[in-house]
Amino acid sequence: MRPDGRSIAIAAVGVAIAFAIMVATVAAYRWWDDRHVVATDDSGLAVARVVAATLHTSADLRVSRLTGTVQATGATSRLWGWLKSTRVVKAPFEVDYFVDVRRLDPSDFRYDAANRTLTVEVPDVRPGRPNVDHARVTLDQTSGPYVSRDAMAELQRRVASTAATAVADRADDPENMAKARENGRTAISRLFGGALSAAGLPVRVEVRFAGETGPSDGERWDMSRSLQEVLANAQ
Repeated sequence: MRPDGRSIAIAAVGVAIAFAIMVATVAAYRWWDDRHVVATDDSGLAVARVVAATLHTSADLRVSRLTGTVQATGATSRLWGWLKSTRVVKAPFEVDYFVDVRRLDPSDFRYDAANRTLTVEVPDVRPGRPNVDHARVTLDQTSGPYVSRDAMAELQRRVASTAATAVADRADDPENMAKARENGRTAISRLFGGALSAAGLPVRVEVRFAGETGPSDGERWDMSRSLQEVLANAQ
């Protein structure tokens, strides 16, 4: 008997569901294995190794870096508050500032032929994830009548959390953001200015971040020509 369309559709749905369950099971197993299973050598001893890695594509341009030392604290208690313990750590940190140049398109480039100036409007600078180097601590003080292994692990988690929060707050400081923007202007001006000079277009590059207004001294940018038109005329 030849199967009808409904039978084929039901079979296809069944195969799709089975495939989805299989993929979800494999993904769940890998997630658990990467995070909770201890990697060992042939003799059964735990070893230091990378257990999972993914290489991601990126079009972020690093334009600045903030470095320094952060002091982080953590506290915990056991036995209904009878066993209290605290930890204080000082460690070096760094935070990179990026501009997402992937979002640029030809409409973000305008050329003023009279002043030979190329204006580029780019996304605003954003700080990256704080990187606190807990392997290079300069101060590590733990106090308490008795600090169990579980309490020490919790103190470490809380110290790492407060360190990341403190560094992120400093990275978002208006003064640091302003300095990062100025560094970004310089880096992006050199990037596009060098490329245009190599193409036979020695022009001045001015960088505006999204949301910024134009010049305040009465000068007006000539937005009549796009970068495509300028490059086409130069050919």
